[in-house]
Amino acid sequence: MEPSPKAIELLTGPAGGALRATLAPTERLTHAVPAIGCTIALTTRRLFVVRDGSAFRPKTGVREWPLEPSLDVKPGFVRHGSGSIVIRLGRDVTSVFVSTGEWAAALQLIGALRARVRRGPADRTPGGG
Repeated sequence: MEPSPKAIELLTGPAGGALRATLAPTERLTHAVPAIGCTIALTTRRLFVVRDGSAFRPKTGVREWPLEPSLDVKPGFVRHGSGSIVIRLGRDVTSVFVSTGEWAAALQLIGALRARVRRGPADRTPGGG
C-alpha cells in the first residue's frame, strides 16, 4: 500500500521531522490524519500521536504504541463538529479529537490498525502494510 497524500504531507511538514526521527529504517508511514492539536500517524509497526509543536516537547510531543493485541483503539461519538478516538494500552488511556471533515480518514486508519494487529508481526514488514 502506498502512503496516502496526507501521510506524505505529514512527513514534509513540521511534525514530520519529529516522526521521521523515531522511525526504524524499514518502517513505513501508511496513514496520517490531522486531529485537533495533533496528527495521528500509522506505520507498518506503530501508532503515533504527534502533537502540534512537538519540537518544543521532546518528551511528550510524540507518543507511540506498538501494534500488538493489547492495543485497543476505538472511535467514540461524533458531537459538535468532532469525534473522539480512544487509544488504550493497559492502564494508559489517551483521547484524540478529530474534526468531522477528517472522520472518515480516522476510521480508515483504525480499520488498517486493527487488520495489522490481527495479522501479527510477520506481516508488518515493508510491503506487508
